[in-house]
Amino acid sequence: MENEAVIMQVNNGIATITLNEPNSLNALSGAIIEKLNHFFNSIKNDSSIRAVILTGNGRSFCAGGDIKGFSKVTSAASGRKYMQKHSYFLKELVNMEKPVIAAVNGFAIGAGFSIAIACDIVIASSKAKFGLSFNKVGLVPDLGALYHLPRIVGMARAKELAFSDRILSASEAKDYGICLEVVEEDYLLNFCTELADSFVANPPIAIGLTKTMLNHSMESSLEDILKEEAMVQGIVFNTQDHQEGVRAFIDKTKPNFTGSYQ
Repeated sequence: MENEAVIMQVNNGIATITLNEPNSLNALSGAIIEKLNHFFNSIKNDSSIRAVILTGNGRSFCAGGDIKGFSKVTSAASGRKYMQKHSYFLKELVNMEKPVIAAVNGFAIGAGFSIAIACDIVIASSKAKFGLSFNKVGLVPDLGALYHLPRIVGMARAKELAFSDRILSASEAKDYGICLEVVEEDYLLNFCTELADSFVANPPIAIGLTKTMLNHSMESSLEDILKEEAMVQGIVFNTQDHQEGVRAFIDKTKPNFTGSYQ
């Protein structure tokens, strides 16, 4: 297992996915991409998993694309195919109705930065570094960076970061809203696990639908959101979790949410 490109461990409803090629700073090798595609595809259909933590082994979260592997891209058609293969897991990460926390332990550079900000919440080690850095190899930001970054930091800041390839410290990333918290390296996974535990304790159907609505809320009008809320609320009114929540509230006890419909 130690030799696997990506390791997944599941405990108490939390899947912790660790990129595990530290010698290459967890750059997106073919083996890493294959494993991420597999794990995220399986997690979305596993009701026992209610939250995900994504992190890296060593001093890097993910140092971006496998530059040596770029030599395989010999035409526009092969470049398109290359990107489609690499973006599959990212779409699953964003669209799955489960919270995903990026535990950024070190370098989140290039596509590694893109992956981090595609997660629902970013928690950074004090040693973390963030940067797009695509210009250094003559490429444009990919894996959703041009979608997520301006929504987090604003358009002007996103352009400045993309055009300059400036590297941000963890504290700068927090100031820009890229990461929610900065914690000491030794406490990073414990902090993220405690945060994930707080998500796991809540109703998974309601959390998943909330994530889905928030993902497109910035492109929706208030009227659209109100209509969607009415439709979605109609669904969750008819879940066992809603009944359990009401019972626990009245009885002043802790609810046990199972993610079941009536």
